[in-house]
Amino acid sequence: MPKDRVSRLLDEFSAVTSAAPRPVSPARRLTMRNRLPVATLTGATLVIVAVAVAAIVLGRPGPSSTVGSSPSTSAASPAPSAPASVTAVASLSATAVPSAKPTVGPCHPASLTARIKSWEGAAGSRIATVELTNRGTASCLLDAVDRPQLVGGDGSVRIDGKSPATTDHLTLEPGAVVTTLVEASNDCEPAPVPPISVAFVFADGGRLVAEPVSPTDTTDPPCNGAGSPGTIDMHPWAP
Repeated sequence: MPKDRVSRLLDEFSAVTSAAPRPVSPARRLTMRNRLPVATLTGATLVIVAVAVAAIVLGRPGPSSTVGSSPSTSAASPAPSAPASVTAVASLSATAVPSAKPTVGPCHPASLTARIKSWEGAAGSRIATVELTNRGTASCLLDAVDRPQLVGGDGSVRIDGKSPATTDHLTLEPGAVVTTLVEASNDCEPAPVPPISVAFVFADGGRLVAEPVSPTDTTDPPCNGAGSPGTIDMHPWAP
């Protein structure tokens, strides 16, 4: 309770006692009766003072969780730790982002090797079994079908095939091996220079010549009609 309120109570009490009418009586009786009001006034004063002191003591602020009090301000002090949490979340988000996968490009003839494993004869045709290996250190995309050619030992193209309109693609891991069958027929050109082999022309213009069965191989399809062009086709590459 504020101090000015105590003073105000004392002043009001004094004003009330001063305004009280005094009894008209003999002096002796007045004297006897005045002793009781004086004692009563003293006691009342002590009671008011005690009440005021109690009010002051009880009115003092104690520990409280009231909004705006010092304890509430202290409770809010952990707020500076928020940036650390934000940093941790940002770091976790950055870590969770997956890295970009490397792009697989087309196979280059320099990283591939091909060889004819064998020749087989058919009615008016010859069929070569060809094996291709990825000798590179990276994966690459290989067209399932290329443009095949029958070539002589002097590099001449004896029969030229057709480029495919569309084709699937195979992903060749390093060391992967795929095979195909190449069928040629009606070669009416002069006798070939050994060794006979097969070449593959890629869509980007690259060219891969397979190793022949032997340095002296002259396997060549027979001429079935000089008036008709030779033909050559390949099956899709497959594991």
